[in-house]
Amino acid sequence: MKKLVLFSFAFLCSSLLVIPTNDAAAIVQGPKGTQVVVNNNDLDSKDILNKNNQVFFSLTSLKSLGGLTFAWNNTTKQVTVKGSDTNLQLTMNKKVAQKNGNSVSLSTAPFIHNGKTMIPLRFVAEALDGSVTWNQKTQTAFVSKPSTKLLTDIKSSELSTARNAAINLPRVSQLTEDFEASVEVASLQYYFPENTKDRFIEVNNNVIRYYQITKNTAYLKWQAFISEKAAKQDNLYFLNRSFTKENGSLPNFKDTTFANFRWMPHITSTGYGLINKENWNDVVFKEAEVPESDVKENYIIVDIPED
Repeated sequence: MKKLVLFSFAFLCSSLLVIPTNDAAAIVQGPKGTQVVVNNNDLDSKDILNKNNQVFFSLTSLKSLGGLTFAWNNTTKQVTVKGSDTNLQLTMNKKVAQKNGNSVSLSTAPFIHNGKTMIPLRFVAEALDGSVTWNQKTQTAFVSKPSTKLLTDIKSSELSTARNAAINLPRVSQLTEDFEASVEVASLQYYFPENTKDRFIEVNNNVIRYYQITKNTAYLKWQAFISEKAAKQDNLYFLNRSFTKENGSLPNFKDTTFANFRWMPHITSTGYGLINKENWNDVVFKEAEVPESDVKENYIIVDIPED
């Protein structure tokens, strides 16, 4: 297996999670405490605050977003966030905000904490057309807002374009654990069932994951740790290693033909080929150079003429 490098995803957005207020949903901190993942990017713990059954994060977490502008009025203690169609104004310690000039009630007021402006960001996320998913088991809030480009490309009739959008869509997990890949040896491969764009398998170092696309979001359905021990996999026939742990549910892929992509960053090229249960170990992968502009967007899936 060729060594590959995982590129982080470039699109960001921001939000607040309001945790359900029933007793079962009371905050119970996991080993890492409350976590926030914004369009596949983990926020720093210093930008997250758990208060009164709500998860806040700081205004500074929004500054890396494209298409937004920010203004702070120190006299009125007001912060303004402007998007393409939305103008939000929030006042510190006030439960009433302004959205496009209209008053909106907040469940809790924004405030200053350790010099940071902490904002109730479910309101902000939804006002900016984002969404929030809470994973109670892992104490993680997933904030999702695909870019306009991703929303357009995922609908493309060109498989390579739609598949590139698929691997870059915001990812959400409702599984009970979060498997972290080893960083000792970087590698990355993608497997799409032939002629499909709405589901894929990703192999990242020693972790394999299966995603399904629903409503412009990639939902993690299954994951496993891959060991060094040799073993035959009947379902995922292209792996010859055993799994040390599995989490979630995996469909039957025994007789599936896959479009397989192997990203090689050292030569900015993607190896590709169609594999099935009979030929997977003998396929000679062709290579296609990826333009630098596509590499910057993590668009590293290429066309397979036979697919």
